[in-house]
Amino acid sequence: MEAIYENPGTLLLLVQEQLDIKQKRHKPPRLCESKECLRSAANLALSMDPTADPCEDFYQYVCGNWAADHPRPDAYRSYDWFRDKQTKVYSAVRDFLATNSSQQPKPVQQAKNMYAACMDTETLDKRGLKPVIRVLASLNLPPYPTFVNATDFDYSTYSFNWLEAVIQVKIQLGMDVLIGFDIFTDPKNSSVYRLVMGSPETTNPFPREEISSDDIFIFNNEHYFESNEKAGEEEKSTQIYKIFYAELIKLFVIESGGSDITKISETILDQNIFLSSDEYWTINENLYELESDNSTDSDEDLFANIPEYTVEEIQAHTDSIVESNNATASPVWKRYLEGIFNISNVELDFENDRILISDADLRYMSLMTAFVAKTPPVVMELYIWIKVMEVMSVHTTSEVRALFQRSYDAVKPHRRPPSPRSLQCASAVNDMMGMAVSYAIADQSFYNVTKPKIKTMLNEMKNALAHLVGQARWMDDDTKVETYQKIIQMKTLIGFPDWLLDEGKLEQYYEGVEITLDKHLENMINIIQVKIKKGLNRFRDGNNFTWATDPTEVNAYHTFQENTISRQFDKSGNLIPWWSNATVTAFVNMTQCFVDQYNEYYIPELDEHVDGKKTLGENIADNGGVREALAALKQHLRKHGPEQKLPGFEHMSAEQLFFLSYGNLWCGVSTKDSLEAELSDEHSPQALRARGALQNNAEFAQAWRCKPGSAMNPKKRCIIF
Repeated sequence: MEAIYENPGTLLLLVQEQLDIKQKRHKPPRLCESKECLRSAANLALSMDPTADPCEDFYQYVCGNWAADHPRPDAYRSYDWFRDKQTKVYSAVRDFLATNSSQQPKPVQQAKNMYAACMDTETLDKRGLKPVIRVLASLNLPPYPTFVNATDFDYSTYSFNWLEAVIQVKIQLGMDVLIGFDIFTDPKNSSVYRLVMGSPETTNPFPREEISSDDIFIFNNEHYFESNEKAGEEEKSTQIYKIFYAELIKLFVIESGGSDITKISETILDQNIFLSSDEYWTINENLYELESDNSTDSDEDLFANIPEYTVEEIQAHTDSIVESNNATASPVWKRYLEGIFNISNVELDFENDRILISDADLRYMSLMTAFVAKTPPVVMELYIWIKVMEVMSVHTTSEVRALFQRSYDAVKPHRRPPSPRSLQCASAVNDMMGMAVSYAIADQSFYNVTKPKIKTMLNEMKNALAHLVGQARWMDDDTKVETYQKIIQMKTLIGFPDWLLDEGKLEQYYEGVEITLDKHLENMINIIQVKIKKGLNRFRDGNNFTWATDPTEVNAYHTFQENTISRQFDKSGNLIPWWSNATVTAFVNMTQCFVDQYNEYYIPELDEHVDGKKTLGENIADNGGVREALAALKQHLRKHGPEQKLPGFEHMSAEQLFFLSYGNLWCGVSTKDSLEAELSDEHSPQALRARGALQNNAEFAQAWRCKPGSAMNPKKRCIIF
């Protein structure tokens, strides 16, 4: 010590070293002060309720003030994080579509023209219902139902080929009436396409007109409302529906000015019109009953071993059912497929091209043909006419849209007003020309800066998932190896397709599309027809695993057959068993924990509990996704060091900020009606999604120092990965 004091320079050096060490220990954290970080910090801070205890009610803690900072627009019955972001995207799309610009690809200008045609309500009103009547004529349907002339009508003399009408409806509008048809990826061989038939699926091919609130309203599926109707209101609703259809029919009668109608008094005409509406309601109810029997209980039922048939086998089966119902059988299925593919470059091989039809679908097809065989042609014409007319007419005049709105309000009072026409049109254009719209908001910096970062993040998450799989004791080694291989081959589609900004590629994508400034309905029909023809022409091609949603969609998605972590589909997306029996048994046993846990969650506003079985798949995904993402974050921090802090959140650890960000995803404001809708969905209510996955995560309890036995640190946890 004396030697040190003899050298003042040495003493000064030691003091300075101690000061440097102390400064390093108390060095202020690095703050992220970019525009994006400042916005994120502000959004988090304004959403939180810091007075709440995160260990008791984490949703209140993270989202308690979200509703106050994000007032629910009148057009929505619920409003949440995703809808808020989606609204901003659609607003940006609307603003772009409304501007004049040049030097852009043809499809981008077409999208703007389509928006302008949708917004031109003056032209829509001037054109009236004539565009719909012209389409009806191309479908071999009259301007108004023949049934309206039912006074002293001889049914036996009327001829109407329902099958040819249904074929034309499918190839011109892409709409399923009576018969459902599509081309799907083969469940057992994801590299090829298969023909699939059954009950109608695409019952409205057009962008759905937002008549009121976020309930997209078309009477095409009346039973959409039944789950929300109280006892005793069904009869009232039925009368509203019938009056609605009667008013629509009369508008077409007036527009067409048929000579036969002038011979009927207005009183008799009104009686006939309401009889037509009543008859339609009856046949629609009967056919709905046939379709309602065609349902599956789970995704496993949906992707089970679906039988395949030749056309002759289908015809023989349905003929036997028709004849057993004392009706006359007629050839249907070969003619239907020939009519569909007649517009394509594909020639079907009816001996080798087998058709996938589930048992429930085959039952529907048999009973439907038996029903149609015993139904008068004039009634079948009425049914098809209304089905087609209603999905088109809402895209015409202000008078028709007002009729839809009035009828909707009568069925569902106390709903909020519709969103602005501009947002409706922007949404419609985005729905039908999503890639062209995406071109407008895509920029090179996304590809050069943002996308590489997302790829890195996804690779880190895949590595974390592989690590979690390796730790799973319930999986045997062979199944783990198969899972590793599947993880390696997982495909990711981020933001926008790589080709989107390449010269000429957008024009190639929309080849054949024609858009006219003053023909809104025809614009949509043209796009539909181009898509139908391209889809049919791809039947013999291999599956190219393309985008399943438009880039402007604010969401993440997965497709079972394009390689997702599912025990049903292997690494190539094929429906074959790839888990060992022991692993499957262990998995099923473990899932019961989630079913029981989520069954316990009570919704006081509805006096109901969450259905743990119905929401099982999504609950497992939420729980596993949080654990995977957290593991990836920890690997990233170990490799790259601490991240910059968000301003105002310097006191929080990386783990705390991770959980806070996750919870913020599920912030929203709900009404009783929207909660009822959430309970009928396969997802748990959003407030529960912010809590459920975190209650099962021990690292959450550690990060927030939650006491054992507190709401967010329970004694029992459900864990798979």
